[in-house]
Amino acid sequence: MAFSYSNKKYISDTPCPHCNRQSTHKLLVRQIDYISDATLVYGKDKFYLPYEVHFQIYECEYCNKYRLIIERIKRYSEGSTSQETILEFPFPGFAAIDREKIKNPIILDNLDEGVRCLAANSPKGAIVNFRRALQATVLLLGGQGDDLYKQIDDLYKKEIIRGKTREVAHKVRAFGNLGAHPYEIGVESKGSIASDDFSKLTLEDALQAAKMLVLFLEDAFIYPSKLASVDQRLDELKRK
Repeated sequence: MAFSYSNKKYISDTPCPHCNRQSTHKLLVRQIDYISDATLVYGKDKFYLPYEVHFQIYECEYCNKYRLIIERIKRYSEGSTSQETILEFPFPGFAAIDREKIKNPIILDNLDEGVRCLAANSPKGAIVNFRRALQATVLLLGGQGDDLYKQIDDLYKKEIIRGKTREVAHKVRAFGNLGAHPYEIGVESKGSIASDDFSKLTLEDALQAAKMLVLFLEDAFIYPSKLASVDQRLDELKRK
């Protein structure tokens, strides 16, 4: 997420999380805290003490709803800065999902929990919830098999989902498996852990899993509904 300032307006590089439009925003509040000791938002890498935490509230000029952005900023002596978004709420990219067509509460609850994890910068929690939403969808659609891999392929064999949709589902499954199953741990001879694939998951990984899940849900629920509407209209025209 980033806002650029132009003609006294703030333009976001992501759509409004409420109306899903690329509109301009008004800055309503900006509070800056100067951090000199470790806090809950103290991180790693380049954010050495001291640094700033910016709390900002923007209002979309299209729908008049708010979005909260919290950024961590480090200013260096030569004038350069490093910044990172550590919380964005609501999270953009999910406003366009037609929840009425999905309906199933287990799918929606896990999707919503995953989005809340994204907003709280918790990629591992997000990925596990997206994987749960995927499997609930696959089972609801009638996927059969001993595991999620076989259940997804079963939907494809039954022509319930298309080939590209199967690929998308397997990508979400692959991310989610790192958290849903006992992961492979590399242990050194002295007994210390050498590797842990689950710990390597990043927020960008969770975003990719979220995008793939949304594509799968649209293909599983929204696309068939649109086709049904078109078929109904064609039948009406034929009768006329």
